[in-house]
Amino acid sequence: MLKKGNTKIKTLFYSIGLLLLCMSCGEVPIIEPAQEVESFYENFEGKNTSQFHLLVNDSLKNLSYPSFLPNNINTALKNTLNPDDFLNNGYRTELAMYNCAKYKTVVAYSFSFMIDSNYADYDFNLICQWQDLPYYNQGEAWEPYPPLRTASPPLALVYADSVLDIKMNNDPNSNKKTFKVGDSYKVIKGVWYEFSAHVYWDDTDEAYIEIKINGNYMTPFNGTDYKFYNKNLYNRAGNYFKFGQYRGKNKPEVATVVYFDNISIQSIYPYVSKP
Repeated sequence: MLKKGNTKIKTLFYSIGLLLLCMSCGEVPIIEPAQEVESFYENFEGKNTSQFHLLVNDSLKNLSYPSFLPNNINTALKNTLNPDDFLNNGYRTELAMYNCAKYKTVVAYSFSFMIDSNYADYDFNLICQWQDLPYYNQGEAWEPYPPLRTASPPLALVYADSVLDIKMNNDPNSNKKTFKVGDSYKVIKGVWYEFSAHVYWDDTDEAYIEIKINGNYMTPFNGTDYKFYNKNLYNRAGNYFKFGQYRGKNKPEVATVVYFDNISIQSIYPYVSKP
């Protein structure tokens, strides 16, 4: 049996140890580089989205599972954004995946998508994006305060007026400094497309993106290949992946529909440094 005095001594040592541990935390979080990401594949044949984090108002209204046999695709995900779907400070119906855009990892992303034939064109719509995560060691958090910054994401695929664009942002404190990468891609409504991206996630200009639609590069040729080198992490906490529809604070005039299928995320090894 421990004596009362020994218990006090142990408690004191524990308190000192905990204090030293907290004091050892600097401005940069201790994050191991090149860790394998969470890899998965989903074709929605099971008609559920339980493996995703849902950013939707009402899953019964926003998400459904039609079939498209003429396109050799069975069940797909129908994503519907309504005029009243305001959630987390923006109009959105998104599905998120964490642990798949980590610091110093190379990751392959791909999915099929189709803009509904009756889609009404107005304003921008983010079909997918890689958003930054809270940098807890600098005091950021989802809520309550200090709030996570409201900057544009480091990387996004943006649809507007039947055109797709790659948009990037280097400023973690601004939503007005995005820039376009590569060529725009013309999209026909009611037609399925295949999106694929290879990304090396880093907070330096060693980072790169390499993006295709239907096998055609959207990222520009750099003289050697189609990798576009530019930092794509605001911090070493990494990003997380979201797909669906996001319009910021631009309220939709009518409901819009985008279909998704064959969501795939896979680690790629090894990483080859910039030539």
